[in-house]
Amino acid sequence: MKKLILVALIFVGTNLTAQVAKSRYIKVDEGKNEQVYEAIKAKTQKYNQSAEKSPHYTFYVETGPRSGQLFRARIEQNMAGFDVDGSPEEYQMWNETVSPHVNNDLFQMWYYNAKVSHVGPNQCEKPLRQVLLYTIDPAKSDDFWTFRKRVYDAVVMSEAEIDMEVWTVGAGNRGLNVLVGFAHENHAEMEKDGSEEWSKVVSAYNETHGEGQFRVDNSKLKESMADWGNSTQLWTFLPELSSPCATP
Repeated sequence: MKKLILVALIFVGTNLTAQVAKSRYIKVDEGKNEQVYEAIKAKTQKYNQSAEKSPHYTFYVETGPRSGQLFRARIEQNMAGFDVDGSPEEYQMWNETVSPHVNNDLFQMWYYNAKVSHVGPNQCEKPLRQVLLYTIDPAKSDDFWTFRKRVYDAVVMSEAEIDMEVWTVGAGNRGLNVLVGFAHENHAEMEKDGSEEWSKVVSAYNETHGEGQFRVDNSKLKESMADWGNSTQLWTFLPELSSPCATP
Protein backbone atom coordinates (compact mmCIF):
# COMPACT_ATOMS: atom_id res chain seq x y z
CA MET A 1 0.00 0.00 0.00
CA LYS A 2 2.79 2.43 0.85
CA LYS A 3 4.35 1.74 -2.54
CA LEU A 4 1.08 2.54 -4.32
CA ILE A 5 0.67 5.78 -2.42
CA LEU A 6 4.26 6.74 -3.24
CA VAL A 7 3.70 6.06 -6.94
CA ALA A 8 0.59 8.25 -6.91
CA LEU A 9 2.39 11.07 -5.13
CA ILE A 10 5.33 10.90 -7.51
CA PHE A 11 3.00 11.10 -10.50
CA VAL A 12 1.06 14.04 -9.11
CA GLY A 13 4.30 15.76 -8.15
CA THR A 14 5.53 15.70 -11.72
CA ASN A 15 2.48 17.72 -12.73
CA LEU A 16 2.35 20.38 -10.02
CA THR A 17 3.87 23.00 -12.32
CA ALA A 18 1.46 22.18 -15.15
CA GLN A 19 -1.97 23.67 -15.68
CA VAL A 20 -4.64 22.95 -13.10
CA ALA A 21 -8.40 22.97 -13.64
CA LYS A 22 -11.44 23.04 -11.39
CA SER A 23 -14.58 21.70 -13.00
CA ARG A 24 -18.21 20.93 -12.33
CA TYR A 25 -21.23 19.66 -14.18
CA ILE A 26 -24.17 22.03 -14.55
CA LYS A 27 -27.70 20.70 -14.95
CA VAL A 28 -30.06 23.34 -16.28
CA ASP A 29 -33.67 23.40 -15.12
CA GLU A 30 -36.18 22.20 -17.68
CA GLY A 31 -37.22 24.94 -20.08
CA LYS A 32 -34.42 27.30 -18.98
CA ASN A 33 -31.67 26.36 -21.45
CA GLU A 34 -31.86 29.45 -23.63
CA GLN A 35 -32.08 31.80 -20.65
CA VAL A 36 -29.16 30.15 -18.83
CA TYR A 37 -26.97 29.94 -21.91
CA GLU A 38 -27.46 33.65 -22.58
CA ALA A 39 -26.67 34.45 -18.94
CA ILE A 40 -23.47 32.37 -18.97
CA LYS A 41 -22.49 33.96 -22.28
CA ALA A 42 -23.04 37.48 -20.92
CA LYS A 43 -21.12 36.79 -17.71
CA THR A 44 -18.22 35.10 -19.50
CA GLN A 45 -17.90 37.78 -22.16
CA LYS A 46 -17.95 40.51 -19.53
CA TYR A 47 -15.61 39.05 -16.92
CA ASN A 48 -13.65 36.14 -18.45
CA GLN A 49 -12.10 37.40 -21.66
CA SER A 50 -8.48 36.60 -20.82
CA ALA A 51 -6.88 33.32 -21.91
CA GLU A 52 -4.19 33.76 -19.25
CA LYS A 53 -6.15 35.02 -16.24
CA SER A 54 -8.78 32.64 -14.84
CA PRO A 55 -10.23 31.48 -18.16
CA HIS A 56 -13.42 29.42 -18.11
CA TYR A 57 -14.37 26.85 -20.75
CA THR A 58 -17.80 25.33 -21.29
CA PHE A 59 -18.81 22.12 -23.06
CA TYR A 60 -22.19 20.59 -23.82
CA VAL A 61 -22.35 16.88 -22.94
CA GLU A 62 -24.02 15.09 -25.86
CA THR A 63 -23.92 11.45 -24.73
CA GLY A 64 -23.67 9.40 -21.56
CA PRO A 65 -25.45 9.58 -18.19
CA ARG A 66 -24.94 13.36 -18.03
CA SER A 67 -26.18 14.11 -21.56
CA GLY A 68 -27.80 17.52 -21.76
CA GLN A 69 -25.65 18.94 -18.98
CA LEU A 70 -22.78 21.43 -19.22
CA PHE A 71 -19.20 20.78 -18.17
CA ARG A 72 -17.53 24.03 -17.13
CA ALA A 73 -13.91 24.35 -16.03
CA ARG A 74 -11.68 27.15 -14.80
CA ILE A 75 -8.01 26.71 -15.71
CA GLU A 76 -5.00 28.22 -13.95
CA GLN A 77 -1.29 27.93 -14.72
CA ASN A 78 -0.63 26.66 -11.19
CA MET A 79 -2.43 26.08 -7.91
CA ALA A 80 -1.67 29.61 -6.69
CA GLY A 81 -3.97 30.96 -9.38
CA PHE A 82 -6.98 29.73 -7.44
CA ASP A 83 -6.03 31.98 -4.52
CA VAL A 84 -7.21 34.94 -6.62
CA ASP A 85 -10.97 35.38 -6.66
CA GLY A 86 -13.03 37.19 -9.24
CA SER A 87 -14.69 40.47 -8.47
CA PRO A 88 -17.78 40.60 -6.24
CA GLU A 89 -19.71 41.94 -9.23
CA GLU A 90 -18.76 38.83 -11.26
CA TYR A 91 -20.08 36.45 -8.60
CA GLN A 92 -23.18 38.57 -8.07
CA MET A 93 -24.00 38.44 -11.79
CA TRP A 94 -23.68 34.65 -11.83
CA ASN A 95 -25.70 34.22 -8.62
CA GLU A 96 -28.52 36.41 -9.91
CA THR A 97 -28.78 35.20 -13.51
CA VAL A 98 -27.52 31.60 -13.57
CA SER A 99 -27.64 30.01 -10.10
CA PRO A 100 -31.45 30.16 -9.65
CA HIS A 101 -31.96 27.94 -12.70
CA VAL A 102 -29.22 25.28 -12.36
CA ASN A 103 -27.87 22.55 -10.12
CA ASN A 104 -24.13 21.91 -9.83
CA ASP A 105 -22.60 18.48 -9.32
CA LEU A 106 -19.27 16.62 -9.04
CA PHE A 107 -16.81 19.41 -8.31
CA GLN A 108 -13.32 18.19 -9.25
CA MET A 109 -9.75 19.43 -9.62
CA TRP A 110 -7.56 18.19 -12.47
CA TYR A 111 -3.85 18.28 -13.35
CA TYR A 112 -2.88 18.63 -17.01
CA ASN A 113 -0.43 15.95 -18.14
CA ALA A 114 1.60 17.86 -20.70
CA LYS A 115 4.10 15.03 -21.20
CA VAL A 116 1.46 12.73 -22.68
CA SER A 117 -0.72 15.36 -24.39
CA HIS A 118 -0.43 16.47 -28.02
CA VAL A 119 -2.33 19.65 -28.89
CA GLY A 120 -2.27 21.41 -32.25
CA PRO A 121 -2.44 25.17 -32.81
CA ASN A 122 -6.10 25.21 -33.91
CA GLN A 123 -7.66 23.03 -31.23
CA CYS A 124 -10.31 25.60 -30.32
CA GLU A 125 -11.47 25.55 -33.94
CA LYS A 126 -12.34 21.89 -33.40
CA PRO A 127 -15.54 21.92 -31.32
CA LEU A 128 -16.27 18.18 -31.22
CA ARG A 129 -14.64 16.33 -28.33
CA GLN A 130 -14.40 12.58 -27.98
CA VAL A 131 -13.90 12.21 -24.23
CA LEU A 132 -12.60 9.03 -22.60
CA LEU A 133 -13.13 8.86 -18.84
CA TYR A 134 -11.11 6.22 -17.00
CA THR A 135 -11.04 4.88 -13.46
CA ILE A 136 -7.73 3.10 -12.94
CA ASP A 137 -6.82 0.33 -10.51
CA PRO A 138 -3.86 1.91 -8.64
CA ALA A 139 -2.11 -1.47 -8.51
CA LYS A 140 -2.02 -1.52 -12.33
CA SER A 141 -1.46 2.17 -13.03
CA ASP A 142 2.02 1.55 -14.48
CA ASP A 143 0.47 -0.33 -17.41
CA PHE A 144 -1.96 2.52 -18.05
CA TRP A 145 0.70 5.23 -18.08
CA THR A 146 3.16 3.14 -20.09
CA PHE A 147 0.57 2.92 -22.85
CA ARG A 148 -0.31 6.62 -22.71
CA LYS A 149 3.35 7.70 -22.91
CA ARG A 150 4.05 5.33 -25.78
CA VAL A 151 0.96 6.60 -27.62
CA TYR A 152 2.19 10.17 -27.22
CA ASP A 153 5.63 9.25 -28.54
CA ALA A 154 4.03 7.46 -31.49
CA VAL A 155 1.86 10.49 -32.32
CA VAL A 156 4.97 12.69 -32.40
CA MET A 157 7.01 10.17 -34.38
CA SER A 158 4.29 9.55 -36.97
CA GLU A 159 3.31 13.23 -37.25
CA ALA A 160 -0.31 12.10 -37.09
CA GLU A 161 -2.84 14.93 -36.89
CA ILE A 162 -4.12 13.94 -33.46
CA ASP A 163 -5.22 16.55 -30.88
CA MET A 164 -5.13 14.81 -27.50
CA GLU A 165 -5.31 16.21 -23.96
CA VAL A 166 -4.78 14.10 -20.83
CA TRP A 167 -5.88 15.23 -17.36
CA THR A 168 -5.59 13.42 -14.02
CA VAL A 169 -7.97 14.11 -11.16
CA GLY A 170 -6.37 15.68 -8.08
CA ALA A 171 -9.41 16.14 -5.84
CA GLY A 172 -13.07 15.19 -5.89
CA ASN A 173 -12.12 11.84 -7.36
CA ARG A 174 -14.02 8.60 -7.32
CA GLY A 175 -10.94 6.42 -7.61
CA LEU A 176 -7.93 7.23 -9.80
CA ASN A 177 -9.69 9.14 -12.58
CA VAL A 178 -8.17 10.19 -15.90
CA LEU A 179 -9.77 12.21 -18.71
CA VAL A 180 -8.45 11.88 -22.26
CA GLY A 181 -10.00 14.28 -24.76
CA PHE A 182 -9.60 14.17 -28.54
CA ALA A 183 -10.54 17.29 -30.52
CA HIS A 184 -12.17 17.06 -33.95
CA GLU A 185 -13.57 19.64 -36.36
CA ASN A 186 -16.66 17.51 -36.97
CA HIS A 187 -17.88 13.91 -37.06
CA ALA A 188 -16.23 13.24 -40.41
CA GLU A 189 -12.86 14.29 -39.03
CA MET A 190 -13.46 12.20 -35.91
CA GLU A 191 -13.94 9.16 -38.15
CA LYS A 192 -10.82 10.03 -40.15
CA ASP A 193 -8.74 10.59 -37.00
CA GLY A 194 -9.88 7.24 -35.63
CA SER A 195 -8.94 5.38 -38.80
CA GLU A 196 -6.37 7.02 -41.10
CA GLU A 197 -4.52 9.12 -38.52
CA TRP A 198 -4.70 6.50 -35.76
CA SER A 199 -3.28 3.83 -38.07
CA LYS A 200 -0.16 6.00 -38.36
CA VAL A 201 0.10 6.01 -34.55
CA VAL A 202 -0.26 2.24 -34.33
CA SER A 203 2.38 1.70 -37.02
CA ALA A 204 4.87 4.01 -35.27
CA TYR A 205 4.11 2.37 -31.92
CA ASN A 206 4.85 -1.13 -33.28
CA GLU A 207 7.90 0.08 -35.19
CA THR A 208 9.39 1.35 -31.94
CA HIS A 209 8.34 -1.36 -29.50
CA GLY A 210 7.93 -4.44 -31.68
CA GLU A 211 5.31 -5.84 -34.01
CA GLY A 212 2.00 -6.39 -32.22
CA GLN A 213 3.06 -4.47 -29.10
CA PHE A 214 0.31 -1.90 -29.49
CA ARG A 215 -2.30 -4.62 -29.18
CA VAL A 216 -0.52 -6.12 -26.17
CA ASP A 217 -0.16 -2.81 -24.34
CA ASN A 218 -3.71 -1.77 -25.19
CA SER A 219 -4.95 -5.00 -23.61
CA LYS A 220 -2.92 -4.20 -20.49
CA LEU A 221 -4.49 -0.75 -20.39
CA LYS A 222 -7.96 -2.28 -20.45
CA GLU A 223 -6.97 -4.67 -17.68
CA SER A 224 -5.69 -1.74 -15.59
CA MET A 225 -9.17 -0.30 -15.21
CA ALA A 226 -11.37 -0.75 -12.18
CA ASP A 227 -14.79 -2.38 -12.64
CA TRP A 228 -16.89 -0.24 -14.99
CA GLY A 229 -13.81 1.94 -15.22
CA ASN A 230 -14.16 3.50 -18.65
CA SER A 231 -16.69 5.58 -20.54
CA THR A 232 -16.58 7.22 -23.98
CA GLN A 233 -18.65 10.36 -24.48
CA LEU A 234 -19.12 13.12 -27.03
CA TRP A 235 -18.95 16.75 -25.91
CA THR A 236 -19.31 19.99 -27.88
CA PHE A 237 -17.18 23.03 -27.08
CA LEU A 238 -19.26 26.21 -26.68
CA PRO A 239 -16.94 29.13 -27.54
CA GLU A 240 -19.51 31.86 -26.85
CA LEU A 241 -19.84 30.55 -23.29
CA SER A 242 -16.06 30.31 -22.90
CA SER A 243 -12.96 32.44 -22.57
CA PRO A 244 -10.72 32.92 -25.61
CA CYS A 245 -8.22 30.15 -26.25
CA ALA A 246 -4.56 30.80 -25.57
CA THR A 247 -2.40 31.45 -28.63
CA PRO A 248 0.28 28.75 -28.98
